[in-house]
Amino acid sequence: MDMQIPRITAAASELGQIDARIWQHAPSRRIRLIGTPVALQPSAYITDVWRDKSVGRIEAVDFSALHNGEAIALRLSWAAPRPTATLTDNDSFADGAAVMFPIGEDAPLVTMGSPEQPVNAWHWRADRPQTAHSNVASGLGSTRVSPGVEILTRAQHSRGRWHLIFLRRLGIADDKQASSVTRLEAGGRNRIAFAVWDGSAGERAGLKAFSPEWLDVALA
Repeated sequence: MDMQIPRITAAASELGQIDARIWQHAPSRRIRLIGTPVALQPSAYITDVWRDKSVGRIEAVDFSALHNGEAIALRLSWAAPRPTATLTDNDSFADGAAVMFPIGEDAPLVTMGSPEQPVNAWHWRADRPQTAHSNVASGLGSTRVSPGVEILTRAQHSRGRWHLIFLRRLGIADDKQASSVTRLEAGGRNRIAFAVWDGSAGERAGLKAFSPEWLDVALA
């Protein structure tokens, strides 16, 4: 069954507030996460070093979403007892999270799309907390930035958890973006997947926890 994303009367600035009262009644779903298979890592070095290590420290993420007809806000929350937001050397890695959408309806999730069916991912990291990168991928190791897309983020760590909001305008700027940016519109349906990186565990790039299935969503 599709998860419903309600349309509410609220300014975009309120949608982007982590502690706003509007989130108290928003539909929520707990999403199970698993570690990415080490054998699928595009780097032979990473595959060798992580062969006997556990990947995917974060086991679940709580997801809710709201929109006002012009902008959509996606809210994520997950356990992070040892948050990492500052990089001190080459062996430190920031916590992170991403949401991913198929650009083609049948885009494969585990491989982050394919040349024929790419995906669009919004990627946030704790060391750059105010914005997310919009990326397009057509398979593992093929990620590149989607130009001209603004995704604002608000993040807060409290009581052992990260709370994060992605905020983006609905629709797309023009048809040129259709091949690299997901088209989210009021009254439309889409699919979404999730990924979370635990920097304290050395997770980065393809080493992460992710949702193994698409979640179908419907915007009111």
